[in-house]
Amino acid sequence: MKALVISHLLMFTLMFVFMGSDPYILRHAHVYGSIAIGIASGLASLASFSSKIATALRGLKSEVGIILSSSLILIASPLPLLGYYGFIAYMIITNIAFAITVVSTLIVVAEAASPDKLGFHYALRGVLMSIGGIAGPFVGAYLYSSMGLVGIALFQASSALVMLSMALELKGFGVKASSGLGFSKGWTLAYLTSIFLASSFMIISTYLPPYQASLGISLGATSSYFSSRALGSLMGRFPGGIMFDKGLAIFFLPSLVMLMASLLAPQALTLSYSALVGFLVGFSWGIASPMLLSLATLESEKGKSMSLFVTSWDVASMTIVPLAGSLGSYSKSLQSAVATSLAALALSLPLSLHARRYLASRGTR
Repeated sequence: MKALVISHLLMFTLMFVFMGSDPYILRHAHVYGSIAIGIASGLASLASFSSKIATALRGLKSEVGIILSSSLILIASPLPLLGYYGFIAYMIITNIAFAITVVSTLIVVAEAASPDKLGFHYALRGVLMSIGGIAGPFVGAYLYSSMGLVGIALFQASSALVMLSMALELKGFGVKASSGLGFSKGWTLAYLTSIFLASSFMIISTYLPPYQASLGISLGATSSYFSSRALGSLMGRFPGGIMFDKGLAIFFLPSLVMLMASLLAPQALTLSYSALVGFLVGFSWGIASPMLLSLATLESEKGKSMSLFVTSWDVASMTIVPLAGSLGSYSKSLQSAVATSLAALALSLPLSLHARRYLASRGTR
């Protein structure tokens, strides 16, 4: 139980520091242009994807993963001060650190939580991540407005040290090495749905801050989006987790909510509209995440399943998100989220039907 609590606290800290840093680093980077930001995002996701594949195939002890990820965050913290190439290096290194932390803590939940409480624990994990995401942008906005990127760098370095202090509590957990990559039909459907939901989530979250900055919209609108996104995620987690534990895998609901957010995103130029779009984006993923993760945990090789399932975000970021950036304007980039949301909706109905049968066959209903 202690390891479960520590794994949740690590994810709280991770989201607290990243949501208090990345929105303002992205705002600062708006001068590089949407294509340049898209390239940086794609390279970062390639590095993250590679680290997850390596973890699935070679294995990784959880405490070693946290020591490594904390050290990487510490190293990356001053890099955005070094211009565009520093920004690229920062994106690559922090994406690797984020990936390692996510996998190192996910396996703790998969192995330590009872099967009938998987949805609850993934929801609790998500709730703490959302609380960190709500608080982070306020801290980041204060530090960025008063100290610029130097304040953000100090914030990241101190948070990395906090994470490092918790690493040894995860001894005994880790991803075991695997030689194969085969999965069930349910896992594959969930993976594809996750790719398109993640695409919409990241397109809006990546291109809205520079879109707002390019139009002279206040910093408050960006903070409002990210804080409301975290609030929406917070409110969606427990309903999503409880629905899964009860055998109700209603995947079309988060897809519909994400479609609504995508349609409204280009109008997020005020505090209220930014808050609304952020809430819808967060609520959509808040419901979907515990259901998707719980379904992935039902595979026989849990470590391999969790390590590879979370690559759905990297696949989206390496392909769809840079493609959205290549459209040439922040407005067009945001509008592309409508297409990815429709794709997620198209997959969600067969996924919901298959997941219910899958849950019944595994005796979890």
